[in-house]
Amino acid sequence: MENKEEKVTSGSEELLKKKADKDKKPKDKKAGSGNTAKKLKHGTMATVLTCGFLAVLVLLNVVTTVLFERYPINIDLTKDKIYSMTDETEEYVKNVDRDVLVSIFADEETYLNYSAYNKQAIELLKNYCKMNHHISYRFVDIDSNPDIIKSYSDTISNFDIIFETSSEVDGETVKRTRKLGMVDLLSFNDELVSNLSQSGYSIDMLREQAGGDMNLLAYYGSYVESSNAEQAFTSALMTVTDPNPVYVTFLNGRNEVSDITSKTSPFSYFKTLLVANGYNVNEIDITKDEIPSNTDIAVIPAPTVDYLPEEVQKVSDFLNNDNKLGKQLIYVASYSQGKTPNLDEFLEEYGLAVGDGVICEAYGDNYINYPYYTLSTDLSSDFNQDILNKNLVISSMYTRPVNTLFDEQGKISTQQYVKTTDNAYTATLKYNNEYQLVPSETLTKGQQCLFAIGSKAKFADDGSGDTAYSNVLCFGSEYLLQSNILSAQQYGNSEYFFSVIAGISHKTDGVFIKPKTIKGTAFDIDQSKKTALMWTFCLIIPVAVLIVGLVVWLRRKNK
Repeated sequence: MENKEEKVTSGSEELLKKKADKDKKPKDKKAGSGNTAKKLKHGTMATVLTCGFLAVLVLLNVVTTVLFERYPINIDLTKDKIYSMTDETEEYVKNVDRDVLVSIFADEETYLNYSAYNKQAIELLKNYCKMNHHISYRFVDIDSNPDIIKSYSDTISNFDIIFETSSEVDGETVKRTRKLGMVDLLSFNDELVSNLSQSGYSIDMLREQAGGDMNLLAYYGSYVESSNAEQAFTSALMTVTDPNPVYVTFLNGRNEVSDITSKTSPFSYFKTLLVANGYNVNEIDITKDEIPSNTDIAVIPAPTVDYLPEEVQKVSDFLNNDNKLGKQLIYVASYSQGKTPNLDEFLEEYGLAVGDGVICEAYGDNYINYPYYTLSTDLSSDFNQDILNKNLVISSMYTRPVNTLFDEQGKISTQQYVKTTDNAYTATLKYNNEYQLVPSETLTKGQQCLFAIGSKAKFADDGSGDTAYSNVLCFGSEYLLQSNILSAQQYGNSEYFFSVIAGISHKTDGVFIKPKTIKGTAFDIDQSKKTALMWTFCLIIPVAVLIVGLVVWLRRKNK
């Protein structure tokens, strides 16, 4: 009986245990299912967040790239900003509205690895292209692309760069090009330039004798001091994009003056500035050649021998321009000139006369070392559209007075543009006991003029009120345009006279470029920038990453 009861009890307990196990198993299954779902939910969310984050990064990268291409943002940490443009150049580049193709005739890797100057030039060119999508560039291997080479009238050498535009004129495609060699992108140190100058040579003459840019650099590459790429590129850009190019012709052949310190022309830098600012410059021998019909500005650069009547007639016919006028003449007088009655008579037709002696100032504040090394601040405000500095000082020496014979007479008018103080005078010069030139006999007293313009007008026959002018810009000395004075930062000769020339010739849509050098050193930052970079990469960025990591970790922990 007891055994039977024990069996019943044991059976009941077993049934209860099975029931409990049965009741327990579904509960455990349900609990396991909940944990799995929770893990799956968090895993899915993490995957979605990761994919979303990556998608945002990719989208941000694409948008940033597009924006930087459209609105370039460049951070140039080099001390001399070797990859940056001046504000004036940047403004000009942005406004170019014609397609410009820049061809670099070299293999890209070879060109970039040649020197730091090459890399700097290409990085600068890339900035031009980013700034304006009308500008593009390409590398052309000379050996692999003979057909492209033949399409240019210029002789192409390795490492040459050509800026070009194409336009339709009377149904024909007209290509305008400007070639730059490696030497055009570089500046040489003063010692070399000075030594060459004293021997009657220039860098261009040396390049010609060497047989090209690369040969010159093989011998004189160690004398390269800095980069001139920005000025060369912007100059070339202005030359090919100017809708109305201005052509300047120098009239030589009458023993034009030479620089006192060398055999070179004192106008060499003046020509450099003209080319740099997009003028097309050439030279003729006035004793043999006719003035080219496309010439806009003729230059008589201080002849020491008078023109013959037939040569004066060439100049007069040029300015008359078949009675249409619209031509300009720059006449430069010199203390070294002899008598020039034929040229003097021609100048009188435009109300101008170059006087005797040289201009001197009475007080030391108005001259440097010698009374005839004058400084002038009395300047006309006409044609000052390109002048940024309104307090310019004009320097000159050995300057003959430029007299205006009348203010207005018929269709001819005159105006004085650069004048001395009221205390000035003119005098002859002689050597003293120390072999120094000093003022001798005083000729006139009172305010003098160093630069004046005589203008001849022609009114339109159709009653439109339009007026055409031919102008004679008369300089009293070659030193107003002399290389050392034009390149000097403390004087305003280049800025002032180029503003007047641009205004007279209607070339006012460019930017005045005064070639300057940008040190072509490697990556170079000053101490303040080093400190800023150190704090940025060593503290700011790591702390920012740490904070973001902590926030993500805390949020995930609390979920």
